[in-house]
Formats: sequence, structure tokens, C-alpha cells
Amino acid sequence: MTSKEQIENEQVREDTNDVLNAGVSYAKRMLRRYGEFGPFGFAMNQDGDVKMETIAQQDMPADPALLLDLLCQQLMERAKRGALQAAATASNVTMGRPSDEGYRDAIMIDIEHHSGYCVKAFVPYRMTGGQFFGFVPRILRFGAIRTQEGTARLFAR
Repeated sequence: MTSKEQIENEQVREDTNDVLNAGVSYAKRMLRRYGEFGPFGFAMNQDGDVKMETIAQQDMPADPALLLDLLCQQLMERAKRGALQAAATASNVTMGRPSDEGYRDAIMIDIEHHSGYCVKAFVPYRMTGGQFFGFVPRILRFGAIRTQEGTARLFAR
């Protein structure tokens, strides 16, 4: 591998870590505060700035799958125009198999980079407490992050 390829690979890793960390941090904050979260996304522009992706639509669908689909369509449009370097979408999921810690719920983040790099990350968690109007504090425990190869949707050629 040439030094140019190493630098490019390092940049891809940094870009994808930036959108991953933004997504995981936001999901953890929402889980601690509300005990749940709907699908959301973060995008990195060509200058390397990471910002939350908001959907420009007045009537938001209540169905999380439809909301995620709208978010992906919007990110796809921006990616086609060359406005994005990297993007991540996040969902609250239940895993078919428990994590090593025995947790079934997870933050699932699909990460894509314009270079073609795609990965799906899972951050398993268990939530206890939070009942009785907040008198019982909400306690979150997070497991080790797991990754698997992702599928290109936003930057698909």
C-alpha cells in the first residue's frame, strides 16, 4: 500500500468515526432522557463538518420505517449532488441474538463514505428504571460495539 493510499484510508476511517461518534452520542443522550429515540441521521459535508440531518417536511410519519426511508432519500439526494463526504443513519432495534452481555436492544448505525466504504454498527444496551414519572431513575448499560459489512445506499453508483 502506498503512502497516498494509507493517508486516504486514514481519512476515510476518521470521517466514518466522526459520523459514528456523533450518532452514538446523540442516541445515548435520547435514551437517557426519553428512554427511546426515532430514526435520525448525521451528515458530513465536503468541509468535514458533521451536522444532524433534519427532514424538511411538515407532516412527519409516525412509522419509524417511513421516517428512516425519508431520511435516506434526503441523504441520497444530497450525496448525488456531491454535497456529502459521509453520512450515518441510526435506528433503535431489537437484535435477533443477544449480545455477549445478554442485551437484545441496540443502537444500529449505518455508516457510508463517498469512497464506497460502508459499515453497520450495533451498540447493544439494557435499560432499567425510569418508571413512575421519573421517580425511579433510568439506568442504561451499554455493551461492546459490533460491526458488520454494510450495504451502499446513499452513495451507490
